[in-house]
Amino acid sequence: MGRKTGVTKETTKRLVLDAGVVYFNIDDPTKRKILGACRGGGEFVVETEWRDMPFDGVGGLVKGARRAINVTCSLTVNLIEITKELLKTAVPGSDFDEGTDAKDETGVTVTGETHYEIKRIMKETIPNFEYTDVAIVAEYAHHKAPIICGLKNAMANSNLSLTFADAEESVLTITFTGAFDPDNIAEEPWFIRIPEMNEAQ
Repeated sequence: MGRKTGVTKETTKRLVLDAGVVYFNIDDPTKRKILGACRGGGEFVVETEWRDMPFDGVGGLVKGARRAINVTCSLTVNLIEITKELLKTAVPGSDFDEGTDAKDETGVTVTGETHYEIKRIMKETIPNFEYTDVAIVAEYAHHKAPIICGLKNAMANSNLSLTFADAEESVLTITFTGAFDPDNIAEEPWFIRIPEMNEAQ
């Protein structure tokens, strides 16, 4: 019996390669920003909760009788760079102060360095959180253009967790979740842009 495979001569032109780079505001040159170096890659997820509508006398799914109840889209990144801006991003509603002279654990001032305190003070029942577009950009085999998987109106939606261990570096894991735009509630807050060669090329 011959070996069965789905491999064709086009297979190697359809591969997403490596870990990619995570950006804020990929479509706005004035605000575009790389989040930082990552370790452990990233994960882009679009999760849809469906309702299969039951009918008396029918033992299963009826064609056309399924509707979307909830859509959640997320992008999880593992950042090895840790800055005050990224910590602020990881805890929605938080901010950092103007800074004070840095001191070591014994209270001695460290010349030339500043300590910034990051904290969150909830002054309102519904805070005015900051939202931004976030996208992971990766190489698509044999194409000059990358594949881009992004979220619209995204905000961190995970716990802040930093691990400290001998001979290791801390990794800041942030899960971003896209949010629906009240002015365009029918459009889900995610996008995928995948390149394809023009037939003439």
